[in-house]
Amino acid sequence: MPEPVCNNQPSGLAKNRIETLTDGIFAIAMTLLILGIEVPQQVPRMPLLNLMQELFPDILQYIVAFLILAVFWVIHHNQFHSLRFVDTRLLWLNIIWLLFVGGMPFSTSLAETYLENSFAMVIFGCNIIAIALILNAQWNHASRGHCLIDPSTSDEMIGIEHRRVRLILGIAIVGTVAAIFSVYLGILIFAAIPVTFALDTRLTRYIPYTTSEKK
Repeated sequence: MPEPVCNNQPSGLAKNRIETLTDGIFAIAMTLLILGIEVPQQVPRMPLLNLMQELFPDILQYIVAFLILAVFWVIHHNQFHSLRFVDTRLLWLNIIWLLFVGGMPFSTSLAETYLENSFAMVIFGCNIIAIALILNAQWNHASRGHCLIDPSTSDEMIGIEHRRVRLILGIAIVGTVAAIFSVYLGILIFAAIPVTFALDTRLTRYIPYTTSEKK
């Protein structure tokens, strides 16, 4: 397969504009997640212990969704750390990616509200799958032929990024299928995404010190 022809000149927006937009969308989405947990205002009030037991599934879903979004934000940060500039295709891939990131509060609230309905958890899982797929496509486009990334980025680091996102994608697919049979089993598998990411510290040893950051 022939190597892609690279355009070494920036084509429009600098990467910091996309990073700023991404940070804003993530901040809003991660904040909106907590609003899905509603404390009943009934009178008389139920005992606090009973309330916490009733809200536990919602709290669990919130924690899992928040940490999964945190994982995606960190991966995006690592990817953009290696970029020199952004072309039109990567720009629109990132915008479509943010479309699904912004949908996480909705899919999480849906899964919380219809906890007894496995289809709601499937929608939540499909949201995560879409985010992982597009994130992988972004990195595949940016790293192909080192067209958009810093030339010092090693093939090993590129491979680690690919494997990390694909592992998350695999866990999300398994969790979505499992949720059809057991909602709580699906949540447990989704929780493996941040746990797996936290235990894998290889990437931080391979992040290049880019030219743009030396200035």
